[in-house]
Amino acid sequence: MRKWVVLAVVVLVIAAAWPVVVGTQVEGTVTEMHEAQVGEVHLRHEMLEYERGYLGASGRSRLILEDPDGRFEIPLVHDVRHGLLGARGDSFVDLDTLAAPADSLIGHLLRSLDMQVHSRAGLGGGVTTRVAFDDLRMDLMSVPEVAEHAATMDGPLWLELAAGQGRFAWSAEQILVSLDLPALQLSDDDFTWDAGDARYATVFEADADGVFGRLPDYEGGLAASAVELREGDATRLRVERPRLDAFQQTTNDRMDSRLRLQVDHARVDDGAGDALTLSALDLQTGILRWDRPSLLRLLAELESIDARGLESEQRDALIGSAMIDALGGMIEHRPAIELKASLNEEPPRQLALDAELSLQGTQQDFATRPLETVRLDSELRLGLEWVAEFDAAYPDIDLDAQLHALAADGWLRRDAEAGHWHSTLAMAGGRVHINDVDRTAMLLAMLFAFSGGMF
Repeated sequence: MRKWVVLAVVVLVIAAAWPVVVGTQVEGTVTEMHEAQVGEVHLRHEMLEYERGYLGASGRSRLILEDPDGRFEIPLVHDVRHGLLGARGDSFVDLDTLAAPADSLIGHLLRSLDMQVHSRAGLGGGVTTRVAFDDLRMDLMSVPEVAEHAATMDGPLWLELAAGQGRFAWSAEQILVSLDLPALQLSDDDFTWDAGDARYATVFEADADGVFGRLPDYEGGLAASAVELREGDATRLRVERPRLDAFQQTTNDRMDSRLRLQVDHARVDDGAGDALTLSALDLQTGILRWDRPSLLRLLAELESIDARGLESEQRDALIGSAMIDALGGMIEHRPAIELKASLNEEPPRQLALDAELSLQGTQQDFATRPLETVRLDSELRLGLEWVAEFDAAYPDIDLDAQLHALAADGWLRRDAEAGHWHSTLAMAGGRVHINDVDRTAMLLAMLFAFSGGMF
């Protein structure tokens, strides 16, 4: 019996002390200053006041965003409740101390959005914040900052947002930012722009030292179910399921970045009865095998040049020199820029381009024979049916006739069996080949002719 009494006493002591333990852990998490450099934006959250009680706490903090254009502060007030595995809190923007100028767009949005902010801090550290807001309808022309930049507009410019939510999670390893907007509309007396089911999310990764640096690794995306541009009752542009995905990854100082835009279907109407339809749009760009330390040095050098206040000509010369030095420092990694673009999946209706521009060689080669270090491989395909559809929508251009003229000079090839126009462009060792024919001399002659004797 005595053992059960002792056990009960121990449990009661732990239960009584547990809110204090949780409160202490949470206080250490939320009062620690969190900051990160995400690209050009410096983000910092710092607690100004924190009063911890037995079952809860209260506090004031500020969220600071700084970029090359200036600094912005959002004051926050918090009400925290201690729980079994952490704490939950409600927060709101302290509008009485908000320093945003009354004529600024961000100031009007913060004062107009009815935001509900709920946060959670776990015992293991890290803070997750969810922000919900109700419907909003605002005349942007009533905002002095917007009206100043749209002085030629007559009448209201309406911004309408359906009730949505955002999420912000911060830990020592990752920063997550997301936003869901069921409906977004911008309209005036003539045009209406709509986006439905818009979603944005990005995760930023800390580097090996736990720092979110100037070039952080990340993975993110932006998508919508449909985007429309209407003029009156007529739909001038409709894009179905546009989505943008991007990521950046660093491995042993090698940095790879990719950006991809995809659209299921698009229709463009010029209002004259002709329309151009596109499907399966896929646009990909990549920056591959770039040396991260060289890029960081280049950014620092560019900032230093801007801070000197030099004359335009001298400034441009220094920027060019810094870029050449950076490329020379990374050439042995074979840095490349890749581009892939395609429209429509069926070959007769396809428009496609694959290209990769890279540097190959040594730093000495780049300094003494720069053109010989440049390598380009590209291929272009134009579906015959796509060309016909384009000419039907835009008869004044007569694209088919222009393509036949280029083919007569050997710049293009027409493959009726495959159903497309085709051309390849390659550059290596300072020589340029188009469709496997050396065109270096001709291109140099054209360059001299267009330069008007500049060279």
